[in-house]
Amino acid sequence: MADSTPLALAGLDIHLFGLEHGAAAPVVFVTHGRGGAVESIFDQCAALAAAGLIAIGVEQRNHGRRAVDPEQNGAYGPTFPTTFYANMLGTAADISLLIDLLPARLGLAMTRVGVEGASMGGHVTLLAMARDPRITVGAALIGSGDFLCTQRGRAADHGVPAAELDTYLPPALTALAARADPIANAAAFADRPLLLANGDDDTLVPITGNARFYAACLPHYRHPERLRLSRYPGVGHAVPPAMWAEAQAWLARWL
Repeated sequence: MADSTPLALAGLDIHLFGLEHGAAAPVVFVTHGRGGAVESIFDQCAALAAAGLIAIGVEQRNHGRRAVDPEQNGAYGPTFPTTFYANMLGTAADISLLIDLLPARLGLAMTRVGVEGASMGGHVTLLAMARDPRITVGAALIGSGDFLCTQRGRAADHGVPAAELDTYLPPALTALAARADPIANAAAFADRPLLLANGDDDTLVPITGNARFYAACLPHYRHPERLRLSRYPGVGHAVPPAMWAEAQAWLARWL
């Protein structure tokens, strides 16, 4: 595996792969899944660097060395949707901050910027694109661009009575998602190359959320080849090697 360059910037502990490609090279931010840590994506970062990209591993909020209350990342309960969404929105904001500051710290051009992640990282990929038009390409794996659809399904799977749903998805959270969620900002993705890859048998993050998001985005794409919903039959909440390879090829093609 290629060596990484650790860097502390804006209070964030990030890891850069592929700096030897030069300051003008395309940059890809990579985030990990819930319960993971930045080290878990080093192999993927190294593979992207081998493809000629600068890959930057970013640790999710409340994970790894950034953990404040790791128990919030665990079992599903009434506060889970709010804390989960908060961590993802925070990491998306961190990526925007790094786009601002890396040119000043390392001289990176940041003119071609991508984001990739799986599971929680897939959600963050889409949230980051929704908030920051400087991100030109995305590869979101086993994630969802429709948080409320996914969380309502999760609540149903856990037997939450309809009368108690507001406890899990309080009005303030649903109002926030209505403003910030990717499906609420589908027009902002227009013609930016975006790969959505999901397992057909995923029961944790069903493909339904991204199918809805894909349908919302498609009318805004003059070049529909830049938007792809890739379905993996027989795959649950996992990223098989073929999905990683598809994401890497997508990023290399469009960046």
